[in-house]
Amino acid sequence: MQDPEREIASVALLLTASDSPDVQKSAFEKYVARDVGFKHPLCYVPPSRDSRETLLGIYQWYRVMSPKIVGKVRSVGKSLNLMLSPCTWCFNLETVYDEGNHTLLLDMVQKFHIRISPFKPAWSRLLVRITLTEISGLYYISFQEDFYHPEDFARLLVPMLAPAILFAQTGASVASNVYASIAQILGFWRPAGKETVLPDTGLYDGNKTD
Repeated sequence: MQDPEREIASVALLLTASDSPDVQKSAFEKYVARDVGFKHPLCYVPPSRDSRETLLGIYQWYRVMSPKIVGKVRSVGKSLNLMLSPCTWCFNLETVYDEGNHTLLLDMVQKFHIRISPFKPAWSRLLVRITLTEISGLYYISFQEDFYHPEDFARLLVPMLAPAILFAQTGASVASNVYASIAQILGFWRPAGKETVLPDTGLYDGNKTD
């Protein structure tokens, strides 16, 4: 890539949503570093010589599980819709580029449907952090990390579990407050109840929240 912020949307589509395994493989060879690393809730590829082939195999299996894809990409400053094939999987994408650290953040919303799954696909969100390496003026993907909230990851596999996970998370929040109140009655981490002067951080003035 010569301009990662502008090109990453198209590159992401080529890597994940190509209509041909040959196009996908060529995209990996063109845009992904040979020693790429990858981290995901279900798998990890440590950076090593020819680890790109291992990551390609993961992406190929990804397409075997969900072979028909539509990609909808919304990048910074513009909208782009690309029709690749009949839809059983699709995603929206927004990018943030930290040029100084050669890092891209992709905020993705996807709908993924496993080929044999009887469940209706549901939208799920993930954050992808991509580290780039520069070689002779061109940028290559050298590390990728995929981050999901538990309920969003559940939507990929068993969508009906997502409400139960959210309910459990809400219950944990309520329980945390109950436990904190009990602990404070026992003398643990109890505020003194008097006004405390905070150090001047320069972020805001007094109690202003705007």
